[in-house]
Amino acid sequence: MPPRSPLACRLCAQPITTQPLALGVLPVCNRFTRDGRVDHSLALDIVECDACQLVQLRESPPPEIVAPAVPWIRYREPEAHLDALVERLVSFRPLAGRALGTGPFEQPLLTRLAGRGLQIDSLDLQEKACGGRYLYLETWQARLNAADLAAPAASLGTFDIVSCRYLIEHTSAPVDALQALKPLLSPQGLLLIEVPDSSKFLAARDYCFLWEEHSCYFVEDTLRRLAEVSGYRVLALLRYPGALEDALAAVLTPADSPSAAVSPRGSSSLFQAYRDDFAPTRARLRGKLATLAGPDGDRIALFGIGHHAIMFANAFGVADMFALAVDDDPDKAGFFPPGFAVPVVGSDRLLADERITTCLFAVAPHIEGEKLAPLAARGVEFRSIYAALDNAITKDPTP
Repeated sequence: MPPRSPLACRLCAQPITTQPLALGVLPVCNRFTRDGRVDHSLALDIVECDACQLVQLRESPPPEIVAPAVPWIRYREPEAHLDALVERLVSFRPLAGRALGTGPFEQPLLTRLAGRGLQIDSLDLQEKACGGRYLYLETWQARLNAADLAAPAASLGTFDIVSCRYLIEHTSAPVDALQALKPLLSPQGLLLIEVPDSSKFLAARDYCFLWEEHSCYFVEDTLRRLAEVSGYRVLALLRYPGALEDALAAVLTPADSPSAAVSPRGSSSLFQAYRDDFAPTRARLRGKLATLAGPDGDRIALFGIGHHAIMFANAFGVADMFALAVDDDPDKAGFFPPGFAVPVVGSDRLLADERITTCLFAVAPHIEGEKLAPLAARGVEFRSIYAALDNAITKDPTP
């Protein structure tokens, strides 16, 4: 087979030739089905640009491949920091009069800005369901381009604050997206870009944060570089801590002059370690779970069936080791998570199943134990799928 042609980096456009982290061919995380069939899979390779060090998918899937096949796929993003973020935004432009939200996660921010007296508006870039697909982020992010934003810019005018929260990491063309938002900005207007910070999960060597819907994995340096390459000046780069990943918010304004060319930095030791540790971690985890599952493979439950849990199960090749897939979201009940051999059941089934001796958590740390105290009373061991936590299944138990 001839060698693959070099990939151009989504940020700096330089060729990427470094060795990828190859997760293999995995089911699309949002493709829940009633019968357990896997109808769409993707080869998922993660690479790092050795010029600007942006971690990214080697190839982004076409939007139609990741469009949900059920109507209830929706995601939530952090909100606890928004009061502090609005305070900073308003401090940069105290006389701001109009604000625009450009995605599905804007309303909590817009509501706060409206409380400060700003006139608010929203873009609607989401198309209606068609052909058995319920279009969501995959089509929204694809329309962050000059052609699709030309009409809204002409009809809505310009804004003192334009917010784009938790969309840029989804797009395969982040520079084009930021440049396409410029016509919506008034003179001296602010563009707010908010993304999940990837530094914690890369440092912890946590692989469940990888996702076919995230084309780019930003840290402070690469988010700053994205802004500069796209023709903006960074007024502030703000970090809001989270238990598993932080939120990064970049407050930008159009720059007066183009940015300097990227000087190659070489592949980072952070990504090299992350890539190289995947195979041994996978082998170690498979061996551990095979033992915990017991001779009949009926002793492990997985609690919290979102895309982190699905990526964990499929990337590590352990989806068939769970006797129960547990989630109390009624929309998921009876559906098979992609790649799993069992459908989703509620926590009542978990509490009643005395075969279970280990329960893996794929939920935020504060949720652990709220519903499942009876399991602890009968000796069930609780472990987390998240590598950064002390009770992670990928590491030895804390003494």
